[in-house]
Amino acid sequence: MEQKVWDQAAPQYDEEIFDTFANDRDKVLQRALEKVVQPHATCCDFGCGVGRTVPFLAERAREVVAVDFSAASLEIAKQNNKDRDNVRILQQDLAESKPPFCRADVGLLMQVLIMPDPQLREGILSTVHKNLRPGAHLVAVVPSLEVTLLTYQRIGQWFRRDGSSFSEAAKEMRDSAQHEVVSLAEGIVKISDTPTKHFLREEVLMTFGDARFEIVQLDKIEYSWEADFEEPPTWMQDPYPWDWLVVARKSP
Repeated sequence: MEQKVWDQAAPQYDEEIFDTFANDRDKVLQRALEKVVQPHATCCDFGCGVGRTVPFLAERAREVVAVDFSAASLEIAKQNNKDRDNVRILQQDLAESKPPFCRADVGLLMQVLIMPDPQLREGILSTVHKNLRPGAHLVAVVPSLEVTLLTYQRIGQWFRRDGSSFSEAAKEMRDSAQHEVVSLAEGIVKISDTPTKHFLREEVLMTFGDARFEIVQLDKIEYSWEADFEEPPTWMQDPYPWDWLVVARKSP
């Protein structure tokens, strides 16, 4: 997504951009960060947006480098953290190949690898790898492609429970998929009409392995079904929708 689009979205960021950290039902992301962020650590929040997780990191680490390519988002992040002397705000396009701008012990890459272009995603992972110390940890969150199909199954289940026939429910499932799925083979599915990269579990292993990271944890960050549906029925509980949480270590 272009910088100007994120600049325009910045004032409504909290209302329009899903908050992974706040909506994590079981605090899986929080626990993962608490495990790897040490008091002596330098943390880099790659693609920090308006800096939602910066306060959490700043309370636990020696230094936090908050990086994004949206000037408007970074201005909000700067204002929100103006009283923290261990936070450094930096504008940087992560997809560009440039000299390292930090030497982090821990990196956070939350919902950043979402653009359809694989070359951009590869460039971002290369930049992240370059800015981490040897043996450093990377905590990443990416959308799940499996959940896309689960969501369509939930739509069919919902219509069936409300009295629709099997054929009517199947039509609703197909209609939703036809509107949202850009390329199933590539894992590109629209979120709020924006084509967004989604990952299979095995694809996560392949992607981070190819980028010279050793995965030490692959888990689910589960959310309420309200993240996908407006006013879901009360019976719609487990299995919940999820994103993939990746904790990886930088390989040489």
